[in-house]
Amino acid sequence: MSSLRDRELDGTVQGMAEAGFEALYRAHYVALVRLAGLLVGRFSVRADVAQDAFARRVDARCVRDPRSYLRATVVNLSRSRIRRAVLARRHRAAHAGAAVDPAAGPEMVATQVTVREEVARLPRRQREAVVLRYSAGMTDGEIANALGVSAGSVKTHLHRAMTTLTERMEALR
Repeated sequence: MSSLRDRELDGTVQGMAEAGFEALYRAHYVALVRLAGLLVGRFSVRADVAQDAFARRVDARCVRDPRSYLRATVVNLSRSRIRRAVLARRHRAAHAGAAVDPAAGPEMVATQVTVREEVARLPRRQREAVVLRYSAGMTDGEIANALGVSAGSVKTHLHRAMTTLTERMEALR
């Protein structure tokens, strides 16, 4: 049986852990919401993704770098959301008999196309690398860790993305 002192110490340790988690939440929540919104492209689900990442952090054990863990979790959860959305769209299109993108609106005039829309058109890895570099301010090594690829792959994805974006933006002139 544990003594009263042992239970008090357990409560103190738990209180310290809760305070640390709250500080982590306050320091990184807004940035993770922004990151999720940029990756998923639908800002309506961004808070859900960030909340899910923090919930997974609570369940995780022995996390050396909580900030990196949270960013990687947001990236992975965003990928899952995108996969589910694509599958749902395919399913709806198959049952409707036509491959219509419900999110597509009327064609936009070339001058109205924004950088955000062009980034959204990039292949997934390139888009993720660009968002993590320019929105989250991560280094090549941090991006590589978050995406589970090598730093060389990150450089390749960034180079290809920037080349594509430059070509697309110049075509709009």
